[in-house]
Amino acid sequence: MMLSLFARRGLFALFAASALVLSACGGGGSSSGSAQLRVLNASSDVDSVDVDVDGTTEFSAVAADAVTGYTKLDADTYTLKVRANGATSTLVTGSYTLAKSKHYTGVVWGRSGALKFVTLPEDSDTDDIDDGYGQLRVYNATTDAGSFDVYLTQEDADLADASALASSVSSATLGSYKDVGIGTYRLRVTTAGDSDDVRLDVSGITINEHEYSTLIITAGTGGVLVNGAVLVQQGDMTLAKNTQARIRVIAGAESRGTVNATLDGSTLATLVSPSVGSYQRIAAGSSTLTVKIGGTTISSATQTFKPGADYTLLAYGSAGSDAAISLINDDNRLPTASTRYRVRLINAASTSAPITLSVDYAALITDVAAGSASSFVTATTDDEARVDVTTSSGGEYLFTQEDTNLQSYGVYTVFLLGGNTSPTGVLRKDR
Repeated sequence: MMLSLFARRGLFALFAASALVLSACGGGGSSSGSAQLRVLNASSDVDSVDVDVDGTTEFSAVAADAVTGYTKLDADTYTLKVRANGATSTLVTGSYTLAKSKHYTGVVWGRSGALKFVTLPEDSDTDDIDDGYGQLRVYNATTDAGSFDVYLTQEDADLADASALASSVSSATLGSYKDVGIGTYRLRVTTAGDSDDVRLDVSGITINEHEYSTLIITAGTGGVLVNGAVLVQQGDMTLAKNTQARIRVIAGAESRGTVNATLDGSTLATLVSPSVGSYQRIAAGSSTLTVKIGGTTISSATQTFKPGADYTLLAYGSAGSDAAISLINDDNRLPTASTRYRVRLINAASTSAPITLSVDYAALITDVAAGSASSFVTATTDDEARVDVTTSSGGEYLFTQEDTNLQSYGVYTVFLLGGNTSPTGVLRKDR
């Protein structure tokens, strides 16, 4: 039975929200006395950062997933700048107020092109926590992964029967503290409103008596799965890194060949070409990936899957000597602008020459050979676009789709697949 001990405390929620607004927006002015500031580098792709306070480097070479000790500063309003370690250019800058006798953790998060910095207050009164309980709040430090529901349960609890500790936690949002009975829990983070879409699943999350903690959710490398870190108020941090990856199988074998893919003997997919499979979660790490076309093994080798990453497995060609696979790293992060979408082209048709993707007759991607994927291209949203795939040399039309709604913040892949007499085009919205 799940430990359902998550009572809301409105007074603490109001305090936490107000303190966050003050610290991030620079309200409050100067006062005498000292504040304490430490820095957590939760960035998805900046391995080491420097943080300047009014032009002085107070924190140097803060590694990813590391938190510094506290530095004492006069209570005042400061300009804080974050740089990649040793660089001169600033990745993010802002004005922040540090109040007298208060503690803050400055969290660097996001990706290098759109880095964020926020100061989380850490001075809630532990005497206000009931005996037998700790308190936990959630900060969503992602821009790519959407809104989340967060569950803390016993190890074998079914999420269908569980109540969320926090619901619909949107990007850059700090939730209120919730009572949690002391003990060790399984943490699961899901897409808001969909308990079947699990983005993080880790065990061993400990809640201690009379202790405030913040669960900070950060983006994985693929843009969909997430990581976690539990930061104790004025205390230590425990990482809750993802132990899974995602993979999908694409069948482009000629003559409607059947593609079977297994991972350490367990079936990933059995698809008749041409087909585009769906993403599924797998254990990260090294596993034996075996692929058959028409019952003939075309590849069996050890592959390493990185935690939090997304992959596309192509199987294409004929069942004979020209059959092949390609394992592609997928970057499913969202565009940074609301008027933009991202698109790429994948060629899984062995009979085609290199191909070109055009949108509204403008060539966005060119010369994609069989078995390969282009990089993503970012373009302006279009709700009535014409999408074409042609041969790069002669312009022969292989796929056309009119009145295509290429939505804001969309992530798309256009596939050209073998299997039929002529290559088959498929447009898939991945995000």
